[in-house]
Amino acid sequence: MPKSAQYLDVYLGALKEPWADYCKALGKKPGAAIKEAIEQQLAKAAANPQPKIYHQIYEAPAAEPKQRFEVLLTASEKAAIKERAQMERCSMRRWIVDAIRAGLTHEPQFGMNEIDALGESNYQLLALGRNLNQISRRLNEGAYEPVTVERIEALTRIVDNHTDVVNRAIRASLERWKVE
Repeated sequence: MPKSAQYLDVYLGALKEPWADYCKALGKKPGAAIKEAIEQQLAKAAANPQPKIYHQIYEAPAAEPKQRFEVLLTASEKAAIKERAQMERCSMRRWIVDAIRAGLTHEPQFGMNEIDALGESNYQLLALGRNLNQISRRLNEGAYEPVTVERIEALTRIVDNHTDVVNRAIRASLERWKVE
């Protein structure tokens, strides 16, 4: 690594003067104090490593066999899971798999109520997108409309991006995924 790549430039703004005064009181140069603070943070991170966060990387093939894993619950835990699964309109098994996925990936796993709401959201946004496309076509044909083509195209891109995100979220919740 070249020597210039080993330096870090930090804009401190109004913190510069108080930081310099603080370091002077400690008998340290400001750069040396920052380096020491970074070393302490890195040592702390090495001593307390964070658990790996997994990501859903692709959809697991439907033919991929599932592996059995037995979990023993207290009666109250099982009753609570049954109640929660009924509230979210899914099976207990589905609820447990979703809870495990959420813990592994830190990504949302939706219940049926949320999936219904997201589906309705996408339906409405797609309808809005179709209307914008019709207006855009009229503008391109030379018909008068009080909006610009660029503005409509920008709105259409926003709607398309939103529907893609919502579709991925729904699929992540409904389908089995291989995690890595």
